[in-house]
Amino acid sequence: MDLPFTPGPKEHEIIHHRSETPKSLLLMGRSGTGKTTCLVFRMWAQYHEYRQQGTRPKQMFLTKNEVLCREVQRSFNNMGRAWRKRIETNDPAAIEPDWSTITDAEKPEFLTSSEWLENLDVVLPGEQFFTPFELKKRVDTRKEKDSVTKGIEDYLTGRDVDEIVSTEGREEMNFPKFLKLWKRKLRGSRRSSLNEAIVWREIKSFIKGSIVSLHIGDNEDRSAQDRYLSLDEYLALGKKESRLDETQRREAYEIFVKYEKLKKESGFYDEGDLVHNIASRVSRLSRGDIEALAMQGVSLIPVDSLFVDEVQDFTQSELYVLAMLCRDPNNLFLAGDTAQSISQGVDFRFTDVRQIFFEHFGGTKPDLLQLTHNYRSHAGVLRLAACVVELMYHFFGNSLDRLPPDLGLFNGPKPVIMDVTSTEELVLMLDGSKRETSRIEFGAHQVVIVRSEEAKKALPDEFGVDPDWVMTVQESKGLEFDDVLLYNFFSDSPAEDLWRIVSNYTEEDIKAYYADATVASSGVQKYDWESPLLNDTRHLDFDVNSHKILEVELKMLYTAITRARVNVFIAETDSELSRPMFNYFQRRAVVDVVNREGSLSSVRVFGAKDTIEDWKNRGEYYLEKAEGDRQNSCLRLAAKCFDKAGDTKRMNQTLAYLSFTEIENEDEKKMKTKQKLKFKEKLYSITEQLLEARDVGFLNKAAFCLLRTEEHDEYTARMFELYARLTYAKRISEDDSLMLPVTPTSHEKKYFQYAGQLFAKVHKSDETFRLAVDCFRNYVSAGMYDEAADMINSGNLVRNNKEFRSLYQLCIPSADTMRDPTAAFRKDFQRKKCVKLIEAVKSAAISVGN
Repeated sequence: MDLPFTPGPKEHEIIHHRSETPKSLLLMGRSGTGKTTCLVFRMWAQYHEYRQQGTRPKQMFLTKNEVLCREVQRSFNNMGRAWRKRIETNDPAAIEPDWSTITDAEKPEFLTSSEWLENLDVVLPGEQFFTPFELKKRVDTRKEKDSVTKGIEDYLTGRDVDEIVSTEGREEMNFPKFLKLWKRKLRGSRRSSLNEAIVWREIKSFIKGSIVSLHIGDNEDRSAQDRYLSLDEYLALGKKESRLDETQRREAYEIFVKYEKLKKESGFYDEGDLVHNIASRVSRLSRGDIEALAMQGVSLIPVDSLFVDEVQDFTQSELYVLAMLCRDPNNLFLAGDTAQSISQGVDFRFTDVRQIFFEHFGGTKPDLLQLTHNYRSHAGVLRLAACVVELMYHFFGNSLDRLPPDLGLFNGPKPVIMDVTSTEELVLMLDGSKRETSRIEFGAHQVVIVRSEEAKKALPDEFGVDPDWVMTVQESKGLEFDDVLLYNFFSDSPAEDLWRIVSNYTEEDIKAYYADATVASSGVQKYDWESPLLNDTRHLDFDVNSHKILEVELKMLYTAITRARVNVFIAETDSELSRPMFNYFQRRAVVDVVNREGSLSSVRVFGAKDTIEDWKNRGEYYLEKAEGDRQNSCLRLAAKCFDKAGDTKRMNQTLAYLSFTEIENEDEKKMKTKQKLKFKEKLYSITEQLLEARDVGFLNKAAFCLLRTEEHDEYTARMFELYARLTYAKRISEDDSLMLPVTPTSHEKKYFQYAGQLFAKVHKSDETFRLAVDCFRNYVSAGMYDEAADMINSGNLVRNNKEFRSLYQLCIPSADTMRDPTAAFRKDFQRKKCVKLIEAVKSAAISVGN
């Protein structure tokens, strides 16, 4: 079928790829090559084809990244709207599916892996992993990362805003917590070549995350929590799996045993424990059992067509569960890039997955497709990135899959390396004698990237850069900039002088790399190797076991470089530590050099004159990306961009949002009288500024601020209801495929619930019919039918025939209310699905003589 947009030939081939025999697809591509775009197009094409055929298979999209999950869902819905516009323009190629017959259960599911595992834990037969309390705590923690909804719930239930969550039940062990455990109890006093990241990777990827660790088919009765490799099984893994030698594996396993003991004693679980529980329950299900669960209305089982993005973040054991819950293990689409994996814990290669499908999943080896045209960066940036990837292949070839070099669609300037003795010297080189201020003035699309939070904090004042324009490599992941200044990456690297191993990579090695069939398939045959007069790098023999830290460092370097669309500048103050890589880049002729005698003032990259529109658009970009750990830094950048654009109103709104995030955890109960008054004034000020934005995303935050003043409960209730209604209306207007009536989401229901509770509170002191109806309307919108029935039975809602008729109108479906949040309730009322409430309405009718 044709699509509403026109992908390139290679993308079109991937979107419509079919094998002679059914096979899953593994799509590899580096950052910026359009993997996610291909996934969305293929998912939509398949969905539309199903609809035309009249079949109703279940599609599911899965990723680890919550932001990516919501963006893909939004893109998929946009495809539906674009297709509808083709219908409306009478395009003969467009055939309209019968949207009115599509139920929510037939639409694709878009889930994070956490949501998926939690759902499976609830619906699968067998002993659940989580207690109800643990599951609720986990879901609440994940869903409300900005803590707005959690803060509102805490406030309405009388809990302190900063109250620590009950320690009842287990907590999840993640890498930051493992790091604390490592420093306190796991590391020991002896010297070792294993650091915390390597041990965590071995535990998560192999000892507990490999297919073998599941022991599927074993006769031995194992607890799901005891499904991990024995020492002998771990030692037996091939070198292409775990890249540690025998001595290191024994040491890693000894630490693992100690870790497991401490974890259990301290009341923790890790993701491996959860996946093993799910996998053990899945392994006991026959295909008939899975189909029987589907007939019983169990959602997510089975899946007909599965799409996974950033698959490099998944363990083998997770992929096992995915494949086993698909009707056909040959109908998966997995996209990812092993060179981008800078998160701790998962060691992933596509070539391993192909073999696993064949040996364990009951499928044939998937087709492996590749994308090499990069739509983000030009050829100059990509050649530098390719040189880094070559080193990863040469020294750590088992850690990532071999791909042809990315091809830029156009040429561009070479990246620049700068060897400086001080930050003052760098400042002069960046802007030379034309500097008019003591600070480097950044443009809308520019950033400084450093390797760690410690490096960011250590930047001297003389650097002259606004701290908000400085990010760590991890913070920059997922963002794009025109110009990137990578500062002291090698000087601050924990690898220190281990970078000298690059001298082992010779011209002969480069020839062999480009002679490789995979690399040669791209058509890239040319490479450069020059022998300029350089200070020689002191040679260091490479040892894969001693130099593993460079595997992570090279992936971080690759990620930092590929954040840039136009210009990359690499500046270092320690010439000894940076010399090995600087020499390598110069020999490869992929960089220009600026030394103490030169400057970039003629280029004027920093402080370039951006337009008002540039600054405004960039402000909106940062506002959209203000999530998770980088929320506050992105908000500060957004505010500064709006300031540069002269948009004072939008700047103040963003600053109000920033102020809101900074006061979320302040507890006014611990303040003195004068502090409370000042805090209340601040709450009113933030509320006013957030409301002036006329932005739905700010409305719930404004309502929370007003709630904390404890002075305007009715107005706060109306703001909660307005937020829920606007969110609901926006959702159904953006997705034409939704079948009316549409039930409010759990998030929308929460805000209807908050509004109902506050209206009920106000009604106690002001028993007007208007407030009672407001309360009833929000209760039924939230699906709180029993609470709505209790309100009627209390006699506070209906006291005469006129009031009864007004109430009854809220219960009857009509054409005018099909897009109202109460529409789902009206349908339930008509179909007699809310028995207690129906009985309450009947009793009210009798009491008023109706």
